Amino acid sequence: MAGQSNGQPSTGTHRTNREFAAQLTAWNFAQRKVDGVHLVFRGPHGGTLRVLRSLLGRADAPLVEKAARLAGVTVDRFWVGPEGPAPQSRPADASADAAQSRRAADRDRVTSLVLGVHAEADRPLGFDQVVALAGARVTRDQVRTASAQLCREGDLDRIRSGVYQWSAGVRAHSQSAPPATPFTPAASPAQQALPIPAKATPASATELFEQLFPSGVHMTAELLADFERWAELTEKLAEHAQAS
Repeated sequence: MAGQSNGQPSTGTHRTNREFAAQLTAWNFAQRKVDGVHLVFRGPHGGTLRVLRSLLGRADAPLVEKAARLAGVTVDRFWVGPEGPAPQSRPADASADAAQSRRAADRDRVTSLVLGVHAEADRPLGFDQVVALAGARVTRDQVRTASAQLCREGDLDRIRSGVYQWSAGVRAHSQSAPPATPFTPAASPAQQALPIPAKATPASATELFEQLFPSGVHMTAELLADFERWAELTEKLAEHAQAS
């Protein structure tokens, strides 16, 4: 029966999210952005739709009905397309589409896994550390590719080559603006006449570390090596200040 409203074609076969996204493009829906696991489309006359990025699985019937309303057509007409009946795909084309769908699904799975590892660890991680924490379910090359993509999308921050940090983690909090310095009134003439106290002894490396990092840090092997070098340099500076 024509004119079905369950988001499926009249033949009763189930359409996929990939076919749904293709029809959105045909009806002049514009992809605006990527929001987490969704693609956000804007209708030709306004309104937005959120479609899963993986483009796998069955097209959601209520979402198809909304797309048809935004395009100003019936659900059946939406599936047919603005130019009339779509040509039948050749078997070779279907195989290529299936292979492309599998590659996209694998890429999304790796990206999601890498992001999950970073979010759970909540500290800077290298490629090999992500592979280990993921239980070797991904390769180093996959982690590198996924990390670069997540960095472009703003989900990860690149610390240095091969080391990334989850953008919403403690590192982002530590980069927030420092509190405003409280106002200190000018000293009175009597206070200005007081003798200047002797020069304080420079703080040790431990004291400087506690002042700079009152909440501590999330330690990794890379950071430990950096902090050891930093402590040695700080002690040398403190000794130099005392000698001068």
